[in-house]
Amino acid sequence: MQMEMPSAAALAGARLLGEIEETNLDEILHALRIAIDPDAPINRSKHPKSYPVPGLDDLVHRNFRATKSAPLAVTGRQLPLVYALVSALLTHPHNKTVLILDTEHRFDTTRLLCDPDDLRHAYVHRPTRRSTTANSRIGAEQIRELVAAAENWMLYGCHHSGAREWWGTIVIGALGAGDVTAAWKGWLRVDREYIPGFSLGCSATEAVKDRRQRQEVVDAAPWAASSQWGSFTFTESHSSTTTPGARDPRHSKRVTGTDR
Repeated sequence: MQMEMPSAAALAGARLLGEIEETNLDEILHALRIAIDPDAPINRSKHPKSYPVPGLDDLVHRNFRATKSAPLAVTGRQLPLVYALVSALLTHPHNKTVLILDTEHRFDTTRLLCDPDDLRHAYVHRPTRRSTTANSRIGAEQIRELVAAAENWMLYGCHHSGAREWWGTIVIGALGAGDVTAAWKGWLRVDREYIPGFSLGCSATEAVKDRRQRQEVVDAAPWAASSQWGSFTFTESHSSTTTPGARDPRHSKRVTGTDR
């Protein structure tokens, strides 16, 4: 039997059908988000993680419902909130493992309020600094590669946290990847809660006399985290100021961890 050759139009149609790639709306929106903003996090989690700092978890879920973006993006005075979050995650009752990618070499493990047995489950990775200029920020693509490599080590490498659940990755000083980013741009801003200044009638002598006492008040003041979804206050001991008798972090035992 002689086969009938397909027409040119049929061949063209078959070629076009073969070039069609099946995808879904989430993948299209993700690709569009990356095209518009290369610094956009690549975390595509359908649900945000748990953030055990009073007031924080609620804001993360509100942001997720409004933007469909799971990561927590912190700006302003970011590190106090990072310390509070990591301390809470490492200790009872959560007992997690946390990976910190510190591109700015600013993360101080002595600020974590943990026992040594818990602190050993915080892994701090500091990429080598190539330049100290203001324009030497790590690009989004590079940070994604660094996070992927570090997370691969957490999943398959040899370390002493295999019995714990790995919570996720915190990136300091860069955008583009991670479950938490602490950088120059974010939807949650952290600042020291406002402390009134000296009264207008206060003399220079009185100001000098009260300087030490006032500095103690400033140091003990809580931090304020604010966003379009709401706000809350906290201390580095991860206790909300709405909780009576919150522990002063300066009186807590601090320990030094080992960088990874």
